[in-house]
Amino acid sequence: MTVIPVYRSWQRIETWLAEHAPRTFDSLRPPASADAISAAADELRMKFPADLVESLRCHDGVSPGHGLFQFPGGDQPLGIDAILRRGRMDRQLWNRLGEDHPDETYWHPEFLMFADSNPPDGLVLDCREGATFGAVGTHLKGGGTSFGRWPSLAAFLHELAGGLEHGLAMGWWRKFVPVVWQETLLWEEEPQPLPVPRSLREVAATVAAPAAPEVGQEPLPVVAEEGWAGEYASFCLSFVRGLDESELLRRFGALADTHRPRSRGQAQADAQRWTAGLLPVVRAGRCGQWAFGIEEGHRWEGNRSEVLRRLSRGTQAVSLSFSGATTMSYYEDGEVVTVYDTRRSYQQPGEGDPFDIFPELPAHGPAAGRLLPDGRTSLGSLEVPTERTPLLQRATLRAVCGVVSDHFGIDLPPGALTGELASAQVLPVLPGVDGRYRPPTELAEHITTASEARLRTVLATQMCSLAAETGLDTYPEVIEALHRAGQDECHGVDDDSPLGIRLRTVFADAAAAWSLPRDDDGHLLIDLSERDAWQHRANAAGALADALSLPAREVIGSVLHQRRNPDWRAEFTEQLGEAPHEHRGAPPHERQVRTPTAHARRRRSTQ
Repeated sequence: MTVIPVYRSWQRIETWLAEHAPRTFDSLRPPASADAISAAADELRMKFPADLVESLRCHDGVSPGHGLFQFPGGDQPLGIDAILRRGRMDRQLWNRLGEDHPDETYWHPEFLMFADSNPPDGLVLDCREGATFGAVGTHLKGGGTSFGRWPSLAAFLHELAGGLEHGLAMGWWRKFVPVVWQETLLWEEEPQPLPVPRSLREVAATVAAPAAPEVGQEPLPVVAEEGWAGEYASFCLSFVRGLDESELLRRFGALADTHRPRSRGQAQADAQRWTAGLLPVVRAGRCGQWAFGIEEGHRWEGNRSEVLRRLSRGTQAVSLSFSGATTMSYYEDGEVVTVYDTRRSYQQPGEGDPFDIFPELPAHGPAAGRLLPDGRTSLGSLEVPTERTPLLQRATLRAVCGVVSDHFGIDLPPGALTGELASAQVLPVLPGVDGRYRPPTELAEHITTASEARLRTVLATQMCSLAAETGLDTYPEVIEALHRAGQDECHGVDDDSPLGIRLRTVFADAAAAWSLPRDDDGHLLIDLSERDAWQHRANAAGALADALSLPAREVIGSVLHQRRNPDWRAEFTEQLGEAPHEHRGAPPHERQVRTPTAHARRRRSTQ
């Protein structure tokens, strides 16, 4: 493929933007001066590729504000001042690392960031001498830097210009298509066909014997000390007044066919066995008037607010969890009373002050997060761990256990958690509904002015589309619920209803697939495409639960955020009964055609 010069690609990009997305066109800044570019290269002691110099001589980045120009994926081109600032920061960090700097697959001092969206992620140029000089790559924090798709910035801009003109997708492992909305260029991820994903339970049905626990899972360590769960290094211990073990496990979400006595080791093995769905295991017992449930590891159900609301219905529940930090949660009749957490000294909405109820609790240390006067939260001071840190953490845990024991009269005898206990695997209850995504800013006016009844109808239509896109509509319980989504009343989802169990199963299957378990020969049981399909389906399940539980205005953002059709904005406004403002490809003939700004025309005349 013949690659045209950088300035010619910018001319094509400018022409397309001026006609289709004039608001974005106006965000392109005038050229950078040759002197400023040269000075930046000298300061960074780096040779800038000629393509970068030519691009900066076209546009010195973009102006901030709504509708600014972005590359596919959301990275915005940096001006020479921002490139210089970023280069200084990267060099300072590299120099501080000394001999501990990462290898060149992660970062190199002659990589130069020229576009970003969420620092430190962005697009980079390889400025090392050699065959790869000038190549464009992507950098992700924690993932490193990858090259291979674009040998030069000229090739990158050439593909971008063609993508805009012909509505083609562009990107690396994720591809994005151009969409125009209200004279602004946006990039939407190109949806890839989703396979029909298999669940681990379906795969397990073809296996003759239970699989061994996942490779790499080490036995959980034993801690030798007195007190509750003294032999557990990391755990969650939940107490509920007046229940027996069977009812406690039912409220946790136990699966009936998994009830049996288990020792600590057996529970650990079953929780890590893929043929058992990688579902958590709760062991249960009684002490006096209280039933207790013990969970080990780092994936607990007993410290989730949704679970504690179920456990405490008509009674009291208190949960203690430890993983270095200690947390104590107290609920009564389905409502939170207070939460004590050594990691924060402030209360979340609805939580009472724990020291008003339990004045003997240990005071928070300097590392605990604080609430600032303006309502924001702040991290506490950074403490460097020492040899005594684990001892101090366990001492805090024992103190909290003592306070809970004295206040509630809970007398957990030594050895209560040893040996076999009643137990079951649990199907985690649904996450709380909260309308977790705000509506897109560009649609705020449309949503505000629409009637609740009309918005509820459109919400149901959008939810049906999302269910079809993700395969969530393959379940009969979901199909029935989609009919209810358009009604005015929000009835919610009962965890134990057929729909609730179905959605809980989808969430559990998605969580199991995320771990990418392998068989005894090391082969993936669920491939990457199936894992992605499960995540999309679980996200849609969460949106459906929200749609059945919250007013339409609060939940519409959650549904729209998950849509996989790049043209969802136009579809949404059309369903509201308004003329769409979105298009891909050539705009309507009546759209006024804009011309390049004066600085762009002057720049072209000098080429």
